[in-house]
Amino acid sequence: MRGPTALHHDLLTSVAEYAGADWRWLQLEVENSPNRACREMDIQEFFPADGARFFGQALQNERDRVAALCHSCPVRRECLAGALLRGETYGSWGGVAQPDYQILQRMWREQALSRKGAA
Repeated sequence: MRGPTALHHDLLTSVAEYAGADWRWLQLEVENSPNRACREMDIQEFFPADGARFFGQALQNERDRVAALCHSCPVRRECLAGALLRGETYGSWGGVAQPDYQILQRMWREQALSRKGAA
């Protein structure tokens, strides 16, 4: 299993402000955005085929593909934060390819546990 890189830390920092948000509110923000990039796309574009593995160039190609799908989307951060808050385990969210999303999800859960422990 790959570990977090600077990319993952930067992505997590970009959505940290939503840590205490209600995921339902974020979902409404995404769904109600008339300019969201995925509005007219096949949802399957965001879910790799069963058993898909991404290493080396295949990982970079998947990152580029998903980033291109979401490039112009005004609610990328809300989409990513909502998925993290809901505990989504599969798929690409907010322009983040599934392999990277799964690393972010692990980091998000660890930070949530740390916040609860500090409270």
